[in-house]
Amino acid sequence: MTEEFKNLSIKLIEFEKLNTNSSSEYKRKVTDVLKQVVNELKDEECRNALISDDISRLCKLLQAFIPVPLESSSALPDDRDINLCTECVRCLRNACVQNEQNQNWIGQSGAVGNIKDLIAGVCSSESQESISVLIRCAVQLAGNLVSGNTNTRTLLWRELFPQSFLSVFNYEDTKASTYCCMLLHECLDDELHLQQLIKQPEGQQIIEAVLRLCEEEMQHDFSLQIMQKLVTTSEFMLSAYDNLPVPAKLTVLDILAAVISQADGPSSASNSPTVPMGEEGCKNNVGVPVFTIAYLAEQFEDLAKGAMALITEEQSRHSTQQMIPVLTLRLLKVLGIAASNHEVYKPLQDRESLLQTTLELLERANLSGSSKQVPSTLHMNHEETSPVYGLKRDLVRLIGNMCYKHKPNQHKVRELQGIPLILEHCKIHDQNPFISQWAILTIRNLCADNQENQAFIAGMTTQGAAPSTDFLREMGVEVEMRDGIPYVKTTAKKK
Repeated sequence: MTEEFKNLSIKLIEFEKLNTNSSSEYKRKVTDVLKQVVNELKDEECRNALISDDISRLCKLLQAFIPVPLESSSALPDDRDINLCTECVRCLRNACVQNEQNQNWIGQSGAVGNIKDLIAGVCSSESQESISVLIRCAVQLAGNLVSGNTNTRTLLWRELFPQSFLSVFNYEDTKASTYCCMLLHECLDDELHLQQLIKQPEGQQIIEAVLRLCEEEMQHDFSLQIMQKLVTTSEFMLSAYDNLPVPAKLTVLDILAAVISQADGPSSASNSPTVPMGEEGCKNNVGVPVFTIAYLAEQFEDLAKGAMALITEEQSRHSTQQMIPVLTLRLLKVLGIAASNHEVYKPLQDRESLLQTTLELLERANLSGSSKQVPSTLHMNHEETSPVYGLKRDLVRLIGNMCYKHKPNQHKVRELQGIPLILEHCKIHDQNPFISQWAILTIRNLCADNQENQAFIAGMTTQGAAPSTDFLREMGVEVEMRDGIPYVKTTAKKK
C-alpha cells in the first residue's frame, strides 16, 4: 500500500469542492490521482483498507460529473469530464471485487442510482470510444456490485430493470452488451427477476437483444447461458416465444436442440445414426420441460400442413413467408432429438397426431422430390442454407424414434401405408447420404416385437429395379432384373 493510497481519505475530502466548472488543470490532477487509486485497488489489502466515508465521497464525486442526457445525439459531453467520471467508476468497480462490505457500502451510498443516471446520460450520445469505455466500466461496476450479494442484486434490479439494460443493448457496443449479459445472467439467479424478464413487454425487448448476440457471435457465452436458462422454463414458451420474430425463434430452437443434445449424447444431434435410436445416450433429462416439447409439437403440426406449398422459386430468399418452412424444419429437428429421450419425453410418443402429420409430410416431400414439375428448391441438396435440407432425413428419424418400443405407433405406421414409404428411403441417396441409415433403423424399430409388421414386409413382392440414379451411372453401375433377381453390372462411366 503506497503513501498516496494511505492519504486517500484526505485527497477525497479535498476533491469535494470539485465540480464541472472547475479548471481543466484541476480536473486533470484529480483524474491522475484516481488512476493511481484504480491500480492500488487491484490489491485486496487496499480494498479492505477502505472506509465507508471514502466510498461515499467517491460516489458523490461520480454524481457531480455524470453527463446529463443531451437534447441532440450528435452533441458530446466534455472529454475531461468523461475521463474523470470513468476513473471514478473504475475506482468503485475495483473496490467491490470480492468484498461484500464494500459492495454494501457502495449500494448504500447511492452508486446504483448513479449508474442508472450515467447510462441514461451517455447512451443517447453519438458513439465514440471514450463514451463506450465509460459505459463498459459502468456495467462492470454493476456486475461486481451484485456478484454473490443478494441485497445489492435486489437493489440494482429495481433501479436498472428494464430501461438501463435496454439502453446498453441499444447502444450497440459489443463489449458493453457482453458485460450487460454477464450482469443480466447474475441477476436472473433470482426467480422473481426471471419471471419479470419473461412476462414484461420491455423484458421481451431485452430477450430479443440477447438473441441477436447469440445470432451474431455464438461465442458470447453469457448470452447463450441466459437463453439456456430461459428455455428450461415453461413460462418462456407461454409468454415470450410466440411474440419473437422468426429469426429469433430459429435461434431459440437451435439452443433448445443443443441443450437437449448435451444430455442425450452426440448421437442425438448427429446427422449420422452412429448409435441405435432409443438406447444409451438418451436417458438423461436436461431440464427442458415436457410441456415445452408438447408445445413445439403442436406448433410443428400447425406449420407442417402448409410448409411445402410455401417453398417456391418465386419467393424472396429473405421474406418472412420463406422463413416459415425453415421454422418448420427447425421444429422438426428439435422434436427428432427430444423423441430419442423416451424416458423423459414419453408423452411425445403418445401424440398420434404428430405421427400422422410427420408421415403425411414425408409422403408429400417424397412425391414432390420425384415430380419434374416441382421447383428445384424442393429437391434435397448438400447446402445447409436450402430451405428443405435434411427434411426427409429428419422426418424418418422422428418416425423411427416415435415407434421405438411403442406398439400403437408401429401399427399406425403400417395402417397409414408408411412402411413402403420408409423402405423406399433405405436405398442409397447420392444427395442425402444419411437417410438410408435412419430408414434402416426406423424399419428395425417398426419390426421390433411386432409380428404384424414383420409379416407385412415379408409379404411384399419384388416390383423390379428402381431407375438407376445419376450418381450410379456416373460411377459406371446399373441394376437390371433377371427372373425376379436383381443383378448389378458395370458400364462405361458417364462423363
